[in-house]
Amino acid sequence: MIFLLACHAPRPVVLEPDGAALLEAAEAEAARLVPDAARGGPPLVQFASPLPPFSGVSRSTARYVGEAACAPCHASAAATWDASAHASAWAALEGASAGQRADCVGCHATGYRQPGGFRDPAASSLALGQVGCEACHGPGSDHVAACADDRDADGYGELPSSDAACVGCHSWERSPDFRWAAAWPIIAHGL
Repeated sequence: MIFLLACHAPRPVVLEPDGAALLEAAEAEAARLVPDAARGGPPLVQFASPLPPFSGVSRSTARYVGEAACAPCHASAAATWDASAHASAWAALEGASAGQRADCVGCHATGYRQPGGFRDPAASSLALGQVGCEACHGPGSDHVAACADDRDADGYGELPSSDAACVGCHSWERSPDFRWAAAWPIIAHGL
């Protein structure tokens, strides 16, 4: 988003919006795209992992299954994820001695305080102790079941092609330098 000002200037002045304005716009877009009530399931609890604006996922039936359930069918995306910082998000949290802070865990684990999601390192499989596929695309059990039964699973967990998918964790307060245009190419993936 670029603003041009030409009122009383001899030539237009180009102003880049600040990071806060960009992230606020992305957060508003995320909320507009998929209000949580439209997805069903229980109410969100404090410090729960954010729910990006994924589509085609019912929180009332889907549960988290871990990236190992996704990788066999989505090998290219899994390889990209494995090489990303998302794959070691829990280790980064532990390295910062923040693994016991609920306000940090939600963005460094998948489905924290969501049905079937990450609980804590002692009570949960560390298969969800990172930012896995389902952190962005939603809990995958219904998708896995549809694929196993040869039912159409297209569109499950689709995200908008914008930073609206990222700002639940990469908010202005947590990631003031986050820029989707620079971050997406690092983790860009498809099926």
